Amino acid sequence: MANFQFILLLSTFFLFSLCTSRDTITLDAPLSYGDTLLSSGGVFTLGFFTSNNMKYLGIWYTQIIQQTVVWVANRDNPMLDSTGVLSLNTNGSILQLQNGSAKVFWSTSPLNRVTAVARLLDTGNFVLMDNNTSIISWQSFDYPTDTLLPGLKVGLIMGQPRFLTSWTSSDNPSSSNYTIKLDSAGFPEYFILDRSKRVYRTGPWNGRQFSGEPEMETDSKLTFVFVSNPNETYYTFYVNDTSLISRLVLNQSFLQRYVSDGSGWTLYWSLPRDQCDNYAQCGPYGVCNLNSSNVPDCTCLAGFIPESEKQWDLRDTSAGCIRRTGLNCTSDGFIRISDVKLPETTNATVDSTVGLEDCRNRCLKNCSCTGYSNLDVSNGESSCMMWFSDLVDIRQFNGGGQILYYRVAGSDVPAASNASEKRKTTNAAIIVISIILGLVILASFGYLVRRMKRKKKGLRQTSFELAWSLAHEHDGVLDEGSRSQGNLSSLPLYDVNVIFSATNNFSPSNKLGEGGFGTVFMGELDGGNRIAVKRLGNFSTQGLDELKNEVILIAKLQHINLVSLLGCCIKGEELMLIYEYMENKSMDTIIFDKAKSSQLNWQKRFEIIKGIARGVLYLHQDSRLRVIHRDLKASNVLLDKHMNPKISDFGLARIFGTDDTKSHTNRVVGTYGYMAPEYAMDGIFSVKSDVFSFGVLVLEIISGKKNRRIFDTEPSSNLLSYAWTLWKDNKSLELLDTSISKNSFHREEIMRCIQVGLLCVQDRPDDRPDMSTVVLMLNSRDAILPQPKQPGYFSDRVTSDAKSLSSCTVYDTTLTIMEPR
Repeated sequence: MANFQFILLLSTFFLFSLCTSRDTITLDAPLSYGDTLLSSGGVFTLGFFTSNNMKYLGIWYTQIIQQTVVWVANRDNPMLDSTGVLSLNTNGSILQLQNGSAKVFWSTSPLNRVTAVARLLDTGNFVLMDNNTSIISWQSFDYPTDTLLPGLKVGLIMGQPRFLTSWTSSDNPSSSNYTIKLDSAGFPEYFILDRSKRVYRTGPWNGRQFSGEPEMETDSKLTFVFVSNPNETYYTFYVNDTSLISRLVLNQSFLQRYVSDGSGWTLYWSLPRDQCDNYAQCGPYGVCNLNSSNVPDCTCLAGFIPESEKQWDLRDTSAGCIRRTGLNCTSDGFIRISDVKLPETTNATVDSTVGLEDCRNRCLKNCSCTGYSNLDVSNGESSCMMWFSDLVDIRQFNGGGQILYYRVAGSDVPAASNASEKRKTTNAAIIVISIILGLVILASFGYLVRRMKRKKKGLRQTSFELAWSLAHEHDGVLDEGSRSQGNLSSLPLYDVNVIFSATNNFSPSNKLGEGGFGTVFMGELDGGNRIAVKRLGNFSTQGLDELKNEVILIAKLQHINLVSLLGCCIKGEELMLIYEYMENKSMDTIIFDKAKSSQLNWQKRFEIIKGIARGVLYLHQDSRLRVIHRDLKASNVLLDKHMNPKISDFGLARIFGTDDTKSHTNRVVGTYGYMAPEYAMDGIFSVKSDVFSFGVLVLEIISGKKNRRIFDTEPSSNLLSYAWTLWKDNKSLELLDTSISKNSFHREEIMRCIQVGLLCVQDRPDDRPDMSTVVLMLNSRDAILPQPKQPGYFSDRVTSDAKSLSSCTVYDTTLTIMEPR
């Protein structure tokens, strides 16, 4: 009874405190340390908070358990004691923060208008206003810190810049060197700056989104607004779903959007997203494309060549490209490139009244014009943008970018581009008609051939039918939500004789490796192009399922850190997949071989780790089909001639939806030593399963040791427990491969990678970071890393010379263990 009375009293006190909470500071009611303001709807709280023993006045979300500060008044002038008071001066024209000694730590500028109150609004805006007329004299939205809230404008308002400045660190709200600002020269666009150095560029607004952020167009949860007129130029956003909370944060050099349903935060997206987002990665007239086979993802626009071939060979592309042929202004032309982030617009002009054809004529007549484009994609081909300087910071997307027409000498324009518009239209019509007729003829021929074969072989499935089933049938390999995306009719089919010839009839001398579902051979096509051919064996009925899965997935996934599928070859019992050739084979053949491991110094290993992380992040978050790989391991990471990593082997992968958190399977498949404990023991897999496997890979790359290796220091120790023991004893550098110098210059990077690896292999999936956080931790020296908890690792042991497939039953779950290739 006494407990009930206490709970009732506590509840009554809590309700009373809510009812009596205030959202306003008046002349007679200042805000003292320990007190708070609560916005009328309870969305935001204003008060004092402590960080690193310093006292700050800030605004944070009320309902989010983890305190999330969105605005700080005295970020660069913290208080040391708890005597702070926020108050209005005698006539209400100044709001100031003082300590007990009347020292002012922050204040608003003197206002001409006399105000009566300072009020915290449900938007997160803190305002000085006339209590009778509600006219606002000052507002915190005009002085943002690191966070953009819905309705807050960043840009240029009545000649005054509004921009975000990152915190110095996660527990230090003082202003760092990183800002995101509007550059209003030419056509306005936003830049992330490190002091004055440009780090990232959004691209110009094209009527729907920023040119460099095509994912914005497909986001139905948010409404993005960009306004540009003589009085103001700004960007802001609004949330369409009232159950959703969203904020945009500048976190050092990363611009990150977070969303929440009222509990914790989820990272929605982060920019820069990859190497190609780095400002001017490929220099003037260079194009960055993550699907390119060039290194580092840079190519010159057609009609241009590298400014310095020697520097490009050394992977320094900052000087960009120069024209192959000089312009003469009388016979110049244009080349079209699509799906691009438009070049920097500092020296560009826009005329919203001119269409695309007139835009072309204007540019052609002006000898200084280097290119043109249709800027406003929301209104047909209206709005002409022309550039009058070198074209810088161009990247190409898989889709969703814009079309750019750039100027070249007439001799460098492809013949088709010199024809008149009428001629091009006529030719296009002829081509379309020819293709249709050709398809009809081919279809008819295929139908006749199929009928003839059926007469000869009964119901035996032909190569054409099998290829068609691979393109259109998933047979449960993918989930229902993915079936509409499985049309792979454009995947090239190789003639079986071509493949036999390329591989010298699958000669043993061409063999590259062997795995659970087939053997891989090196081949060389006519012309000298090398390929890798995976020839599936007849080990089980699972072969066709894994083939389908691999074809459907990898043909839809395109990323610099994923191996490229070039086509397939299907003939009778022969099932083959054709990939790009990786000169340095699989990573395990190098890092676990003491004679070869010295080829990978620390810098190369660090780049490999970051490359694998980018590839996994693409699978989990940025690809068209969101994928859990389920078999990440050293033998499934291939290395090209420049030691760039590419993830391969998607036969065991699974697609998951945007709302999926985890799945369960009765068929556990993968490789011992890389599987997360919850997957191996209970059949539960999620993106955190891949994170665990990635963590194992990181520790293997650092140490040059296999996870399953038995360590002399502890008779039953594997790599994870060994690394954990060294971490607890502050001896983590002893984990480093002996072939790598413990150079103090790289010490911080090595320790950070070890810590990231241990964070990824923690026993509980919820403790492991997601891959977007992993990429941030690997790429930002300023990111604060949490301390890892004990890793999850198996207590049973398998001898290192086990070669055959083995199975064991745990909690009625079949665990299939396969040796790495």
